[in-house]
Amino acid sequence: MDELVAAVVQLRIRLPQDREELEQHLVRFVRLAQTKRARVLVFPQFTGLMAAAPVIKGRGAGLLKQADRARRTNASFWTRAQAKLASGAAGVVGADFGRALEGTLLQQPDLLWESYASLFSDLARYHGMVVVAGTAYLQDPSDRTMRHLAAVFGPDGSLLGSQAAVALAHDEHPMIEAAPTWQAIQTPVGRLGVLISNDMYYPEAGRILAYGGAEMLIGLGAAAEPVQYHRQRLGLLARTEDNQVYGALSFAVGYNPFTSGDEEPYAGRSLIAAPASMTPRYSGVMVEMGADSAEGLITADWSFRALHEQWEKDRAPLRSAMPLEHTGPTLAAIYGRRLALGPALQSDAALAALPAPAAAAIPSESEPAAHTSGEEIGEEQAS
Repeated sequence: MDELVAAVVQLRIRLPQDREELEQHLVRFVRLAQTKRARVLVFPQFTGLMAAAPVIKGRGAGLLKQADRARRTNASFWTRAQAKLASGAAGVVGADFGRALEGTLLQQPDLLWESYASLFSDLARYHGMVVVAGTAYLQDPSDRTMRHLAAVFGPDGSLLGSQAAVALAHDEHPMIEAAPTWQAIQTPVGRLGVLISNDMYYPEAGRILAYGGAEMLIGLGAAAEPVQYHRQRLGLLARTEDNQVYGALSFAVGYNPFTSGDEEPYAGRSLIAAPASMTPRYSGVMVEMGADSAEGLITADWSFRALHEQWEKDRAPLRSAMPLEHTGPTLAAIYGRRLALGPALQSDAALAALPAPAAAAIPSESEPAAHTSGEEIGEEQAS
């Protein structure tokens, strides 16, 4: 496909009472994207966990769902009063949505997958677009391992593929396993790669997906700390520039219903990206949400014809003339020993295993590495 409109959703995570309430929450974004003639629509990290709420039963879960209603901007006085009582009761009985989700995942994993897959499959089919569903904790369809996973659905509602997080967060549940690698997913609008949360930090992730033929890198984020948000934002922009592809980054915002009430809310400004040479002021940003806590939808036109022309004409041939004769042997030696940067710098054995020129360039423990110091973009709000 030569051209398409990409759409990115920024939304608040909720605990819906039932499937109908959840559909109403999501479909407003899908319909807005449809009016913009979007062909691919991206939801943020943890959106898929909302699909678990209607199927998780029990008194505690019910109280938490009711308490969640008070946090919505359109909640009535009576709803807020009821929700406040429910929140107090949930605290008394020690209700925790995370524990309830864990129990259901262990006992009824197929139920959670069916709720998740049917929801996003229907959204994709009814509105005729490729949907990158937000993440959830699910059994991986490929091997039934519990993973932090996002699925991609085609315009006919079919499951096109899935990608689980490879670089797990420090607070991921012990039952969640990392995916073995990143794989590009073929869709009717081209090949795309999904980067979940910490995966955006690593150049290797974007490069593996680019070697897999991905022309779009899709980042799914939910950041409770400013540094986490900025790292994910800069990471996605860097992976886009590293590999000269299009990029999209979708953030969840607002209250985090899956943790205790004293946790910081999610905040972030979703964006759509392109190589710097194809964007205003060479920022790499095509369009970006104006607020880091509001829900909304942004869209941008992606021309793959223009992208391919850029690959051919760019004076900085980032894709065609990589200095692999220099970097290949060095990185192969380091990566082959499975040592991260810190351990590699501290290991004499690792240094000795490197090719001679590369070893000379890496300081030993007695020679520490040198250190250096160092317009408003449009948005469209969903109603």
